[in-house]
Amino acid sequence: MTAVLSAASPIVKRELGGVLICNGVNATGSCEHVVSTLGECTDLTAPYLQNASTFAPDGEEFYCYPYLYPCDGICTSPEGCTYGPLSFNSTAKLDLTEGGWNNLIESFTCYPGPEQEVY
Repeated sequence: MTAVLSAASPIVKRELGGVLICNGVNATGSCEHVVSTLGECTDLTAPYLQNASTFAPDGEEFYCYPYLYPCDGICTSPEGCTYGPLSFNSTAKLDLTEGGWNNLIESFTCYPGPEQEVY
C-alpha cells in the first residue's frame, strides 16, 4: 500500500456582507446569495424585489438594514423605513412574513461589527 500526498488548496475566507435572500420562508423557493459591499446600499431586483421572505446574513460579524425604498430613494414614512438590524443571530431572518416585510423590502445596507441595538 502506498500513500499519496497532494498539496491542499488554500482555504479562501468568504467576504463579509453575504446575505441569503429567498422568496419563501425558511430558505425555500427561489434563493440567491448576494455579497454586498459593506456600507453601500444594494438594490434588490426581481424576483426578490418586494418578495423576500428569507433575509439571512452569513455567520460573520456584520448586520444589515433592509429598507422600504430603493437606494436612491427617500424615506417618507413617519414610522421609519427599515425593519431594523438583521444579523446571523436574528430570529426573524428566516421568516419576514410577520408584519408583511416580505412584500416591502427594496434595498439593504450592511455594516461591519456586532448587531446594533435599535432604541
